[in-house]
Amino acid sequence: MNLTCEELRALLFEHHAGELAVEHTETFLAHLVCCADCTYYVESYTHTVKIVRKLPKCGLSAEAEARMRAALKDHLDGS
Repeated sequence: MNLTCEELRALLFEHHAGELAVEHTETFLAHLVCCADCTYYVESYTHTVKIVRKLPKCGLSAEAEARMRAALKDHLDGS
């Protein structure tokens, strides 16, 4: 199975979280070998996550943080 760039972006959140099924991980990585644009996109996303994790916590409640994470996941899945 080959992934399109759009399908790869939809799987990015799960891949980065380590929650992507093995068969999807293989096709995800195979796509990156052939697609410089997606490779750059994934590298940029990963770099952004690393930077954001270094920022100080803003004191959101656990519920607010969960809602924000869900919204971001929905946004990434829909891109």
